[in-house]
Amino acid sequence: MHRRRGRGQSDDRSERGAALVEFALVAPLLFLLLFGIVEFGMAFNDFIAVRNGSREGARTAVVNDVNGAPSCTITGSPANAATKAIVCKTKSRIGLDEDDVKVRISLDGTAIGDTVTVCASYPVQSGSGLLAPLLSGKTLTSKVTMRLEQVPKFTGFTEGGTAC
Repeated sequence: MHRRRGRGQSDDRSERGAALVEFALVAPLLFLLLFGIVEFGMAFNDFIAVRNGSREGARTAVVNDVNGAPSCTITGSPANAATKAIVCKTKSRIGLDEDDVKVRISLDGTAIGDTVTVCASYPVQSGSGLLAPLLSGKTLTSKVTMRLEQVPKFTGFTEGGTAC
C-alpha cells in the first residue's frame, strides 16, 4: 500500500539528493579556502622566522659576537672566519632548512657608527601541495640595517642564490 502525498509534502530521497549536489558544489571551494588559510599561516610563520633570524644576525654583527658560532653550509667562501660565524649564526637563528636560507652581509664602512645590513632570503614552500602553483618561485626576504657598535672583524659577503 502506497501513501499518497498531499500538497506541500516532498520525497525525502529527492531532498537528500539535492543536499548531496549542493555539498558537491560547495566542498571544493570550502577545502580550497581551508587549505589556503593553512598555507598562508605556514608561509607567514616562515616569514617571521626569517625576519627574526636576520635581526638577530644583524645584532650579532654590530656587537662583533662571533664566538661560539654553529657550523653551517655556505654557498661560496667567506673572506674570514668572523664572516662565516655571522652567516652561520643568522642561519641558525632562522631555524629553517639551512641549505635553502641565503644570507647577504654588507657594510657601509668599518668605523663605529657606520651601518651593516644583514639580508636573508628563503623560498616559500607549500605544505600541502595544493597551492604549490601559486607559491612556486616566491621568496621570503628580510633586510635589517643597524649601526656598528664595535669595529667589525668580518667583511661583506653575498651567498650565491640570495634574493637580496
